[in-house]
Amino acid sequence: MPRPEVLRVHYPDLAEFEREAFGRNQPAVISGVPAQHALKIFQYSPDYLEAALGELEFPVLSTDSGFLSYERDSERMKFHDFVQRAFRDPVGPTKYYFKNPTKVLPAGLDDSTGITGLARFFEDAVMRNLWISRGTITVGLHFDAAENLNIQIRGRKSFTLYPPEISGFYPMPMFSQTAHISRVFRDGPTLDRTRFPRFDPGKGREVVLEEGEILYLPAYWWHQVTSLGDVNINLNTWSFPSPRKQLTHWNQALRGYGQLLTRFIAFGDIVKAPAQTRRT
Repeated sequence: MPRPEVLRVHYPDLAEFEREAFGRNQPAVISGVPAQHALKIFQYSPDYLEAALGELEFPVLSTDSGFLSYERDSERMKFHDFVQRAFRDPVGPTKYYFKNPTKVLPAGLDDSTGITGLARFFEDAVMRNLWISRGTITVGLHFDAAENLNIQIRGRKSFTLYPPEISGFYPMPMFSQTAHISRVFRDGPTLDRTRFPRFDPGKGREVVLEEGEILYLPAYWWHQVTSLGDVNINLNTWSFPSPRKQLTHWNQALRGYGQLLTRFIAFGDIVKAPAQTRRT
């Protein structure tokens, strides 16, 4: 049986998106936004951001394998050093991944709220994040207990999406900081069918997000993501799903709240992820 296609709609006609995607908790790709909006976010590049952030210091993730799960090596560095190591003069196998909230940007540089018809996602977001890397880096299978709009600004991003469920994904313990992480691809992108016989890769939906496209990734959908291209820049939002959606997917919703609570107890910060922590 062929895999279901992910809905694609062309901006600014969002009626089908509202009805068939957002209204039914189904993923969708929205194209054509940059042609309608001359926003600063669509000008982002390493050089453009370096001019604004160059001397500021941020935590930057790194990987020698090209695969990231929940635990990550993290190093603080100035933004211009990140640009140098990641893009201008990469040395050895190490790849660097800048992932920080857009609130670290100078005022006015994140103008994503200017996208008419989608502004509520950006205005209501608990967090907006900026992701910058050189391909190829894969983030392992997980779900977010939040509505997610994902804008691809530079490069391309490959998503494998799976509908909400628990048993077939072998998630980490319920009340842990890793409650949203699947064990299936915990150590890399190769499936071990003997360890995870209930996992059905046939349920996956493949989406490649091109520059200027936006992916609506509904709350509780599992996803594994690979950044492609010499320069990859992405901006995404996280906002709370409706009470109805939380009740429908109560197990994953509970995991999300439990994860936030354990992070707050451990770090006093609901968004911080540990670096080099022992796996539960």
